[in-house]
Amino acid sequence: MKLNNMKYVDFHCHCAEFSINELRNYVEKGVFLVCVSEDNETSYKTIKLREELGGMVYPCVGIHPWEANKYTQKDAEKIVELAVGSNIRCIGEVGLDKRFVPQTIDRQRELFDVFLKTAREYDMLLNLHTAGTWKEVYSLLLKYDINRAYFHWYTGPLSLLEEIEAVGYFVGVNPAWRIQEKHRRVIMSTDLASIITESDGPYKYKGMMLNPLMVIDTIDYIADVKGLDKETVLSKILSNMCRALGLNTSR
Repeated sequence: MKLNNMKYVDFHCHCAEFSINELRNYVEKGVFLVCVSEDNETSYKTIKLREELGGMVYPCVGIHPWEANKYTQKDAEKIVELAVGSNIRCIGEVGLDKRFVPQTIDRQRELFDVFLKTAREYDMLLNLHTAGTWKEVYSLLLKYDINRAYFHWYTGPLSLLEEIEAVGYFVGVNPAWRIQEKHRRVIMSTDLASIITESDGPYKYKGMMLNPLMVIDTIDYIADVKGLDKETVLSKILSNMCRALGLNTSR
């Protein structure tokens, strides 16, 4: 990992949807990319990006809850076999979603069960999608004794944040704070020790096309909200990233 060259962190980026040149541009500007996958195809693409870009990206493989209806438990098992065989230490984007795709929740749970068991067995990070299922997913993390988890673009109950922080899980802060009041409240309420920045790029949210460079303004916003200087926030976010991924924090 080329952490010495990295200043910013995008902990949840759909890298397979960007071109190689776009990704190189982001990392040249100092953004470390944690690349999530949505299905079998993008999982393979994400692993290939690790080969092409070396230590500039960190790959995660998985099946997105929105895609769950297209896959079976056996497909999920193949994904985790790919992770183990390729020395991938992150599973994502995975989780549950009752808000946008409630009709497939049973299949989502079947697939998520596979990912939870694998994360526990191999001490992998779970890069999580939890729309409308924050409490259920949190309870499952405890049930399966998951050590490392990241709640991507958290907009869940503020009352759950304290519990998430207490067990050492992390909360994703997204550029959506610019237009999403609930997410701004999450940022204000979450201790810096539990925050990691992300973009979810290239997702389009209410007319705003998200991309990794937006984490730069997000750092400025966090510093302003917390009453801290920018360098303090940058250092802590990088430290949080290393803890979440199980990396050596020495630079």
